[in-house]
Amino acid sequence: MTKDQEILNILLELEKNMVKNVAVAITEASNEKLSTAFEDIFNTSKEAQRDIFNYMNKQGFYQLEYASETKVNKSSQKSAKTLENLEEI
Repeated sequence: MTKDQEILNILLELEKNMVKNVAVAITEASNEKLSTAFEDIFNTSKEAQRDIFNYMNKQGFYQLEYASETKVNKSSQKSAKTLENLEEI
């Protein structure tokens, strides 16, 4: 792994964590202005995360695994079952 790849991996991980943490802050904020500010930060971080990923993918630093139709269907069924269970609560 090159130094560039290491740096980009770190940046991507930081942005992923930022998105997760700010999502929690949005749901926890009791003040509307603060919540709106967090939403702006969330959107900026989400876009930065996507930009970093797209760059890494274009450079061949981040390889995607393409799922078969069977894997996609299985995952979809699992998600649907989870949603059903949540709706029963």
